[in-house]
Amino acid sequence: MSGNSNDKTEAATPKRRREAHEKGQVAKSQEVTTAALLLASAGILVAFSGSVADEMGAVFLASVGSTTQPISSPNAAAEWVGLIGWKVFGVMAPPLLLMATAAAAVNVLQAKGVLSTKPLSPDWSRLSPAKNAKRFLGPKPLADLTKSLLKLAVIAAAVSSVTKDVWPTLAALPQQSPYAVLPVVTKYAVRVLLVAGSAYLVIALLDYGFQMWQFEKNLRMSREEIKREQKDTEGDMLVKARLRSMGRSLARQRMFQDVPTADVVLTNPTHIAVALRYDPELAPAPEIVAMGQRKVAERIRKLAHESGVPVLENKPLARALFASGRVGSLVPAELYMAVAEVLAFVYRHRRRLGLARPGGAS
Repeated sequence: MSGNSNDKTEAATPKRRREAHEKGQVAKSQEVTTAALLLASAGILVAFSGSVADEMGAVFLASVGSTTQPISSPNAAAEWVGLIGWKVFGVMAPPLLLMATAAAAVNVLQAKGVLSTKPLSPDWSRLSPAKNAKRFLGPKPLADLTKSLLKLAVIAAAVSSVTKDVWPTLAALPQQSPYAVLPVVTKYAVRVLLVAGSAYLVIALLDYGFQMWQFEKNLRMSREEIKREQKDTEGDMLVKARLRSMGRSLARQRMFQDVPTADVVLTNPTHIAVALRYDPELAPAPEIVAMGQRKVAERIRKLAHESGVPVLENKPLARALFASGRVGSLVPAELYMAVAEVLAFVYRHRRRLGLARPGGAS
């Protein structure tokens, strides 16, 4: 098989895609996650700004009040810092947890339900200089550089468009109370996040399209690879078909061996044959020991004649048994009466002629 990527002109087969998913390979763009996180952060900031402001104000007052008391030892200072830190963490944990959840949800959607731990396993081939050199060649490094420049331009444009009219407001903040700072910061932070997230979303969609194209390109197969895969698949199918054929052949041989033990064979008369056996000591109802059509039916009739088993023509009953019965199972309940009449006729005929039942039973 040629290793030239130009030879890989065929679309990936379902088997190839399944193997890629097992390895955790999916079309995924980090830019989509970043854009979603920026937009989600704006919404979370609006939703939590009031409660965070109140709780952070309470933490600030508590920390300032506690500093009026002298700290007696380094341990007491460390305990005070830890206490304030846990309070701040408790205030910031809910919005941060929501942001992390939003980022994880976007990644799950991009993965389309594919879950694999294989990417976490160590791959020492990544340390190969020859393989790593390919990262600096081709369209991907150029696309990464273009994305980085676009991201910088978007962030700069977003910050510039939002902050060009904010400088007078910011200059007046030192003259206001600390509680007046947070609404202003929240207002312009939300603007920056919304503008940057919206513009970033355009880049993210373009990048996701590029990642899809790159993923499909990497999955492409050569004609030789497709032929080899088809050959392997067909080989497996042939082996399975051969095993099934052998199983059917063995079951048919066992079925033919049971024909001489039957009490009667019902026919269609030529297309279907069903052999029945009734032994009240073994089963509460007659059992179907053999049945088949065409060549198999002909073989059943021949074995029955050779073994002295009565062969009776009964088209409706033979068809009903063939349609609803199964070899090795009892006669369906709805056919009990019809089968009982046939067996009674056979038993009376045997007694009249003084014949023994097949298999040596009297």
